[in-house]
Amino acid sequence: MSPLPKPSRERLTDLFLLLTGLPSPSRHERRVADAITAFLAGVGVTTHEDKTGEAIGGDAGNLWCTVIGADPEPWVAIGAHMDTVVASDSLDPHLDTEGVFRNRRPTILGADDKAAVAAMLHATELLKASGKDFPSYEMFFSVSEETGLVGIKHMAGDVLKSPLGVVLDSTGPVGGVVSKAPSMTVFHATFRGRAAHAGVEPERGRSAIQAAGRAIAAMPLGRLDEETSANVGVIQGGVATNIVADTCHIEGECRSHDEARLAEVSGAIVDAVQRAAAETGVDVDVDLSHEFRAFALTTRSPAVRLAKAAVEGLGVEAKIMTAGGGSDANVLNARGLPTINLSIGCMCAHSPDEHVALDELERLCDLVLQIISLSPEFAPRAKETVPGS
Repeated sequence: MSPLPKPSRERLTDLFLLLTGLPSPSRHERRVADAITAFLAGVGVTTHEDKTGEAIGGDAGNLWCTVIGADPEPWVAIGAHMDTVVASDSLDPHLDTEGVFRNRRPTILGADDKAAVAAMLHATELLKASGKDFPSYEMFFSVSEETGLVGIKHMAGDVLKSPLGVVLDSTGPVGGVVSKAPSMTVFHATFRGRAAHAGVEPERGRSAIQAAGRAIAAMPLGRLDEETSANVGVIQGGVATNIVADTCHIEGECRSHDEARLAEVSGAIVDAVQRAAAETGVDVDVDLSHEFRAFALTTRSPAVRLAKAAVEGLGVEAKIMTAGGGSDANVLNARGLPTINLSIGCMCAHSPDEHVALDELERLCDLVLQIISLSPEFAPRAKETVPGS
C-alpha cells in the first residue's frame, strides 16, 4: 500500500475546537451529530442514523457509515461516542502556548471522546483526498455512552459488518491497548420510613436516612481485590433538620472481571440493604441491573494483534492494559464482534483539568490511519469467539 497521508495539525486543531465547542451531554448530542454528518457528506461519505434518540428520550441517534475503498466489504469498524458528561460551566476550548488543548472555563474540555471523533474524521478526509487505494472500513458514533453505554446497546446488532472492532475511548497517552474490561452492576435502593417531628416526638418516626446509613456502613465498598470494586455514589433524602426523614434513596455500583465475584458482592450489598431496613423498621425497595459484561482478549486475538501492530507502526511501544471501566467495546464483544479499546491521549477526563496535547491528537490520527491500513492483514472474515480469544 502507498505511504499513509500525513495529518494536518492545523486541520486537526480546527476540527477539535469545533467539536469541543459544541455542548453534547448525554441525550443532547444533536449538534455534534449534525456536524459529523455534514463533515462526512463533504468528503463523499453517507451516514446513517438510527432511532435511539426517540427510544431513550434524546435528540439524536447513533451514527454509522461505510467508507468504501479498494474492497467491497469493510475490514474494521472504528468507533467513538458523541456525548460528554455534563459540563458545570460554559465551553471555551483553546490551544495554549504549550500546544495543549484546555477549557478556559473551570469544567470539562470534552476530549473524552471528541479527540477520537476529530481524529477519525480527519483520517477519513485524508484518505478520501489522497486519490490512492485504501482498505474499506466502517465508523460509528454512539450516543449516551456516559450513562451506561445506553446508545450502543440500542444500536442494531446487524449494523456493523466488519470482522473486527476498535473503540477509541481510553484515557492516557496514545499507545494504550485495553484488552480486558470488567462487568458492572448498578444498584438502587429506596428506604421508606415514617416522618415525625425530630424535636417533639422523634420516637414516632422511622428514619429512612438512618436505615440507609446502616446499609452503607455494612456494604463492601472501595477496592475489594485486584479485579473488584464497589461504590455508593448518590444519596438523596430528607427535607428539613427538624423532620425525621421518611424517604432516602441511594445509588451505587460494583465492578469485577470475575462474574462470580460480581454476583457475590452484589448479593452482599442487597443483604446489607435488607438487613438495615429490618433493623430500623422501615420498608425498602432494592433493584439490581447488570449494565455490561466483561471481556478479555488474549494476545492471540486478531483485534489485539492489529492494535499492537498499529501502535508500533507509530514508533510507540504498545502497552497492553486492564481497564477498570467499561466502554462500547464491552457491548460489541458481548455481541461477538472482537473489539479492542485504545487510548486517545486525553488526560484527567471528566474533570476541570481535562486536557489533550496537539501532539497526542496528531498521533491518534496517525493511529487511525495505521489501523485502517493494516486491518486486512489481521481481520478474519469469519468472526472469532471473544472470550479467551
